[in-house]
Amino acid sequence: YSLYLDLVYSDSSSLWGQVASFNVGTHNWEKAQVIVFPEKPIKSVSFHMLLRRHPGKAWFRDPELRVLKPPAGACLFDGVPVSLSDFKQEGFQVRDVAADSDFVRFERRAIGLELESRQEQTGYATFFDVTTSDMTGKDRAVTLVYAIPIPSEKCTWLQDPRRSPAVEANQEYVNAGSFSAGANGRLSRYPFAALVSANQGVGLGIDMDRPAFFRVGYNAETKELFLAYDIGLAPEKPRARLRFCKFTFDPEWGFRAALARYYEIFPDHFRCRTPDQGLWMPFARISDVNDWHDFGFKFKEGTNETQWDDKNNIITFRYTEPMTWWMSMPKEIPRTLESALAHARRLANEKSDPRARAFLTSGFHDHTGQFPARLRDTPWCNGAVWSINSMPKIKGDVTDFKNKWSPEHQERLYGPKAKGDLDGEYIDSSEGYVTNELDFRRDHFACAGTPLTFSLDSRKPAIFRGLISFEYARALARDVHAMDKLMMANSTPHHLCWLVPQLDIIGTETNWNPSGTWRPMSDRDMLYKRSLCKDKPYCFLMNSRFEEFSHKLVEKYMKRSVAYGMFPGFFSHNASQGHYFSRPELYERDRSLFKKYIPLCKLVAEAGWEPVTLAHSSDSHVYVERFGNRLFTVFNDSSERRTVTIKLERDTPKASRELIHGRTIRWSNQRTELNIDGEDLAIIDIK
Repeated sequence: YSLYLDLVYSDSSSLWGQVASFNVGTHNWEKAQVIVFPEKPIKSVSFHMLLRRHPGKAWFRDPELRVLKPPAGACLFDGVPVSLSDFKQEGFQVRDVAADSDFVRFERRAIGLELESRQEQTGYATFFDVTTSDMTGKDRAVTLVYAIPIPSEKCTWLQDPRRSPAVEANQEYVNAGSFSAGANGRLSRYPFAALVSANQGVGLGIDMDRPAFFRVGYNAETKELFLAYDIGLAPEKPRARLRFCKFTFDPEWGFRAALARYYEIFPDHFRCRTPDQGLWMPFARISDVNDWHDFGFKFKEGTNETQWDDKNNIITFRYTEPMTWWMSMPKEIPRTLESALAHARRLANEKSDPRARAFLTSGFHDHTGQFPARLRDTPWCNGAVWSINSMPKIKGDVTDFKNKWSPEHQERLYGPKAKGDLDGEYIDSSEGYVTNELDFRRDHFACAGTPLTFSLDSRKPAIFRGLISFEYARALARDVHAMDKLMMANSTPHHLCWLVPQLDIIGTETNWNPSGTWRPMSDRDMLYKRSLCKDKPYCFLMNSRFEEFSHKLVEKYMKRSVAYGMFPGFFSHNASQGHYFSRPELYERDRSLFKKYIPLCKLVAEAGWEPVTLAHSSDSHVYVERFGNRLFTVFNDSSERRTVTIKLERDTPKASRELIHGRTIRWSNQRTELNIDGEDLAIIDIK
């Protein structure tokens, strides 16, 4: 039940499924809007008003599709038409979004707000510790901006490790995802933005240990590198505390040098606690796999044979899923929100079900004050999925957080009487794929340790789902790391940059062959994950119909994964049935591929990814990545055979080994030429 936009760019690439959802069930008129900031010129837009997979009738009124253009003499800054001032100075600006105010300079007090800011210079970085407070006693929706004037002439925007376009007039550059929150819905994918101007590299970004709903970018019209926070303030939580930094770096290696500097500024965010790496096994007993040593298992999700795992050097994690309660419902109960809520209350009041009791204290409220749910029929639950706030400071004798983690849990699981040596905690669905994006429940506001944000549509203060997941992960990580144990999570980083610093093993379920069509993860997304994880192990689970996933596709999957130092694991087409490692006909078919590629993946991954490659490819479709000081992966991300010259910025021997095909690589003037097939991989070892 939603507004739904599909976009096709002029180069025929697409941006599907830009959505703003309405509440289901009977209700009065609601407003929804989809705001899209396209990365490229658009050829076509399909605009839909949808009601599907729900019984009933829906009315839509006053639909409008328009291009946001500034009036004459103005420009767009962060999606807002502004008139330019001749006065340019580095510092804070603020805007009352709910009142649709101007951006105003913010030095101490402005528009009913107070600002406190403390600076500290450390090496190449200047840190800002900031508190902004409401002085009116009302609900507020504000955008707090820190801007650095930088001339746009001969300026290069550093989009990501692979893309660095020259800055053009009338453009604003932000690398962001989209949510139904904040002034315009944009949340930055990376924790910083960077550019090169006048042969100097300048970066601006958040401390991921102090996250908030934010975006960083460069505006060519205002000529400012800026960081914008969308902050909700309320009587229950009238303050927001923030921390960010600006920094410099050598411009020669562009984004990669900025990333290396960011690693240097925040080393603890990227610390690798698991030098011994390998495949992720979900749920199934590794001991049941014939000759299991061949498959490179290292990380186990589930505790069904912890003692066996201990004896065989497998790292085992206990499973939790925050932010949801999957409530099964008897078949005779109507599949309506009203019936689901009545059933939840019965379970709490008559059965004293701890999950139901936690739902009453921890359940989200939508903008109307109701408990939101999704009615689902899945292999593991036929009923309702309630959105749950899993923050550790939610009030109540029984809360979702207390049900999942407490001193009693810690003693039972990790104390001297524990059965087996459990190695850590695993968080499923860590970014909240079936949880509402915003919790409007006011008695939750004061419990939030991170700043509130506000609704894109109503401008009402709310708690962002991504910050609930952060607070849950951080609370567990503090206790788990204090015990010298480990943290693992699924389904990140997709849109949130700030979970990875709390984690030690990261991964995601994925399907690269939907409906029998080979569609691997893009280089953009692979590099995003690699950049945020640095040396930490990243593990995939392929969730595909394995009847359509041939031996040839398994090899393609493995080569592409190894190119980025990521481990190619397997699970199930629906995350429940037909587990790959429960089917000997599949894993025996592919055993030789595991024996070949997983040791190479371990070699590459354990050497540690380095953002600055010290290598150049002559072909934009052939990528080079460096691991440690010796290993270079060369991957052809096209379907055609290509001849490419690789140049290294280091001394080279006359010859070195290529590990995939067993070839000898000859070097001359730090260059070598490779012939490499489509979607093929080479690994060069330079001793």
